[in-house]
Amino acid sequence: METANLEQAQVSYNQGLAHLKSGNLDAVIECFREALLLNPNFAEVHNTIGMIQFQIEKYEGAIQLFDNALSMNPNFAEAYNNRGLARSKICHKSEFPKVIEDYTKAIALNPNLVQAYINRADTYKNLTGDNPAAILDYSQVISLDPNCLSAYINRANIYFLSGELEKSLSDLEKVLSLDTDCAEAYCGRGTVRFYLGDVEGAKKDLFKAFDLYKARGNMVYCAFTRSLIMELFRDFEVYKDLFGVESEIAKSKK
Repeated sequence: METANLEQAQVSYNQGLAHLKSGNLDAVIECFREALLLNPNFAEVHNTIGMIQFQIEKYEGAIQLFDNALSMNPNFAEAYNNRGLARSKICHKSEFPKVIEDYTKAIALNPNLVQAYINRADTYKNLTGDNPAAILDYSQVISLDPNCLSAYINRANIYFLSGELEKSLSDLEKVLSLDTDCAEAYCGRGTVRFYLGDVEGAKKDLFKAFDLYKARGNMVYCAFTRSLIMELFRDFEVYKDLFGVESEIAKSKK
């Protein structure tokens, strides 16, 4: 294939990516079509179209596109990662090992691919229940990206469920040192503090989480946090002022 065609294919692909960021899907399609005409084996185009399919929940089509990308470039770490993510959305639990295999292959090809560690850890934590393996992967994420809040939060959750409250507390405090408005971390730390016997600290954190969710108009998490407060404190005087928030949020959105 002529070098000029390959170079022009890359130009068209880059233009398509720019249109994708601006939301101009018609222009994206045209640019990607041109890129594939110039270079039918352009693995990155298939991978990116696969991610578009994934985002609109067409997971089977996405998997086929990731398969195409990998047939063109067997060393395409991101495509393995993306295929694992798409597979996780539709596969039976008997196929979870295939999901993990895709992430593991991605990591073998690119040991610094943070998202593959996150996805594999989430699979261990949420799908297979292998919490020790999940902790190892979240810890690797943190070593690669010390500012990754989700890794600390998920690891803290596992520590909490396994009774390692001090470790859970440490991770949540790290999150709050990075983001002082992280409602999820306040909610988690409040729960941990309660079980460590710091009742006032727990109350302060949980109410802080509730207020943050309320300010963001998140009715679902307001209701969840209120239910948690009610379960832990079992005192109407503590939580009586937390009712009615749904109507307040609804009015503010009109």
